[in-house]
Amino acid sequence: MDAKELEYNQLVAKLSLMQSAGGLSESASFLVWFLENVYRLDEVEARDAVCDNTLDKGVDGIYVDHNDQEVHFLQAKIRQATNGTIGDVGPKNLVASVQQFDTRAKVQAILDGNADAQLKQILQRGRVAEMIDAGYALVAVYVTNELHDSDSTAYEQITPGIRIYDRTEIASRVIELDPPLGKSSFEFDTSYVDPLSMRAGSAADKPTMYLFPARALQLVHMDGISDGSLFRENVRYTLGNTAVNRSIRTSIRNRETHSNFVLFHNGVTILCTDVDTSVQGQLTVKNYSVVNGAQSLTSFYDEKAKLTDDLRVLVKVVALRDDALARTITENSNNQNAIKPRDLRSNHAIMLRLQKEMSTNSSGYFFEIKRGEQAPRGRKVIQNDDCGRALLAFDVQEPWSAHQIYKVFDEKYAEIFGRPEVTAERVIFITELTMAVAEAMAEVKNRPMASYSLTMFFLLYVLSKILRADQTAAPYVTDPSQLGASGRASFVGRCSEILKTVVVDLNYETKDVDFDYKSVLKSPRQCAELANRMLASYEKDVARGKADSFAGWTT
Repeated sequence: MDAKELEYNQLVAKLSLMQSAGGLSESASFLVWFLENVYRLDEVEARDAVCDNTLDKGVDGIYVDHNDQEVHFLQAKIRQATNGTIGDVGPKNLVASVQQFDTRAKVQAILDGNADAQLKQILQRGRVAEMIDAGYALVAVYVTNELHDSDSTAYEQITPGIRIYDRTEIASRVIELDPPLGKSSFEFDTSYVDPLSMRAGSAADKPTMYLFPARALQLVHMDGISDGSLFRENVRYTLGNTAVNRSIRTSIRNRETHSNFVLFHNGVTILCTDVDTSVQGQLTVKNYSVVNGAQSLTSFYDEKAKLTDDLRVLVKVVALRDDALARTITENSNNQNAIKPRDLRSNHAIMLRLQKEMSTNSSGYFFEIKRGEQAPRGRKVIQNDDCGRALLAFDVQEPWSAHQIYKVFDEKYAEIFGRPEVTAERVIFITELTMAVAEAMAEVKNRPMASYSLTMFFLLYVLSKILRADQTAAPYVTDPSQLGASGRASFVGRCSEILKTVVVDLNYETKDVDFDYKSVLKSPRQCAELANRMLASYEKDVARGKADSFAGWTT
């Protein structure tokens, strides 16, 4: 991102939609934008963290970082002057404000007093008093579109509890998402039909819809079918040899059914910015993409030698410039093959940001966020659902829920993916640890349990507890970017050795023929108790010199 985009005039234009739609102040909108784009929070989590009102005790937002065991007290400042600098007064005032929260008793006093209701709600939701009691560090985070100067730089250097994000620092951390890739234009021959036209509402700026039966022979000439780029805005790509697709291809190959195809096919939905009907018998769509019908168009393309002029499909063209409405249409129109929670998150900013970040990473991985997506040649695929389950076990510490994949993209989505530390580096790190655990499963003696999917996530959970308790390993678990590619390989290799001891302990714990692994691995209490016993056993083996650890290990 160019730091100039955070100068006042450009910044307020960027925040205008958030202000008008959410009723937020300028500074609150800036802080929400910061939390989404720099801290990588989900939209709801970002909004929930902000309390920019009077009686807010000098802080505009609070975020609890469980990974680093910190409570962040944020303040956002917007300066109109492009050459404005930070100085040290604002940061000093924020640090002083944070001191109002530095003990459990002080937090309780704020909860009992006349402080802003939103501030109290954030303190209660984040259990901030408990976190402070547990030893979480307090961090003042100063967010501004101003520039660092000698005073602010010097103050940050001598004050451990302050982090200052000026516009240069913010810009360096933002991963800008690619704009929607609509195709330029396509002309439909409608000389044989008068398209039905209707407006969604009476206002002139409301979306306009056109409905008509299009020839499949025309549709296959739309740009982007072969490489899938036409369907980029869809929630998924073509799903291959599904029952629905087999049925479509069977109909295509049977010419006798072509004239009836339009009667039993759900149709194709095209979103575009403009429609031109000024030429008689012609309908031209501009900046268009297909958001429903990828399976059908791909089947037509693959079987185009068998198409006839009789095979037609109902096409719905919607001309609009409302991104939110476009997403709603995309999600609601995809029902021919079953929609999964994963599909509904496939165009979400958190997923798109991770995919783009990994595409610029030299690790050789590709982050797959849509079903049917094609990875670039030579890259190994990390599927976001597999990654989410691994993060649920390793980071969120809930391996007992890892079989409920819907949770990854539903109720646990923000908790799993919407955190500052969930970067491409972390995804790769957790993926490679999971691969090490998968290899270790070969030594699990109870083979039915070894083939049970929750067992692998349980072992990943145990490994997480071991690594977080190890003084040498723990900093790399917190921030794996410190490792680099060669360091990560060495780290994972050491984990593979540790897992040999862990599997021995698991075999001992589960040797009883009556051991009900299915119930245990789905029970939070029993799962945690088993993991704690295995952790204690491992630490005893390390103390006796019978097990590998990270003692003496270096990158």
